[in-house]
This record gives sequence, C-alpha cells and structure tokens, in this order.
Amino acid sequence: KRIIHKSSKEEIEVWHRARQREQATKLKAIEIIKRLNINMKLTDVEFQGDEKKATFFYISEQRVDFRELVREFAMTFNLRIDMRQIGARQEAARIGGIGSCGRELCCSTWITDFRSVSTGSARYQQLALNPVKLAGQCGKLKCCLNFELDQYVEAVKEFPSPNTKIRTSKGNAVIFKMDILKKVVYFLE
Repeated sequence: KRIIHKSSKEEIEVWHRARQREQATKLKAIEIIKRLNINMKLTDVEFQGDEKKATFFYISEQRVDFRELVREFAMTFNLRIDMRQIGARQEAARIGGIGSCGRELCCSTWITDFRSVSTGSARYQQLALNPVKLAGQCGKLKCCLNFELDQYVEAVKEFPSPNTKIRTSKGNAVIFKMDILKKVVYFLE
C-alpha cells in the first residue's frame, strides 16, 4: 500500500468522530435487528475514515435476507452500508480478550489464517479431551492446538512407539505415559 497524502487535522477529527459513533450505531442497529426479527448476531460496527460508510460485522447460522435491514440502516444512519458475515473465530479476534494461558488472544494479535482445528491435534499432543479446557473464547477448539502441532510431531519422532514393550528385572513393561516436553517415558509393569 502506498501513502496518498498526509492526513489533515480536519480528516483526523472526522475519523475520531466516526470512531465515537461506532458504539451508539451498534446499539441502535441491534434494536433495529430485533424489531425486524432477523436471526443474526451483530458483533461489531466499523466506520470508514471519512464517516460516509460503515461495515456491520455479523454472525448467523443460516443465510440472511437483509435487504430491508440495509435500507433501514441507510435511512437511520444516513450512510452507505456494508454487511460482512464472519465466523466465531473472527468475532473473538475482533473483540479480543485474554486466553486461559493468561496472554492476549492469539487470533487478535498474530494469527491471521483461521484453519479448522480437530480433536486429532489434541490427541496427538496427549491432552485430555476435555471440551471446557480445549475451547477458546470463540467456543471452538483453541487455534494454538494447530500452532503447536508441528513441534509435537517433530518431538514424537525421538520417542519409542506407544506399543513398545521392554523387559526389566521385574518382568515385562509397557509404555504408560510419555511427557514430550520433559522428554520422559513412563513404563508400567
């Protein structure tokens, strides 16, 4: 992207005014959506810098016919309307927050591609399949399960097969547990 010109004081003031209108516009838009009985969740409103256009971000399980809604928005807010459907992960990224790890959400800071995450990633990392612990702010499996998977795949190559049996002085033993991070294998006799 290239810089066309430096913003003037007036342009910056218009931008600030537009930013200040976003929350009030969102609340009024939610009222309109409820009145029209449209099955969608409005998650965010973002004004363009010149205050002439607003993008409404929403979530909906099914297809939404919002022609009447867009007309109502245009008349009420007196600007051009752009409706953009997003998923649960994108909503969490827009809203932001703190994850269970205590850090800012990955999706709102650095993850840009929202690939689907499977329970296979959690199994491979030997995590308990507890939906409460594996779910992120968006209610879906945490994105970091995919992010860390490659490191686990590499690390597991250094470990014996889970079906490995060894003979000890007390008899045969089988692998009970592997701690990949500590590089320890536990055997059970």
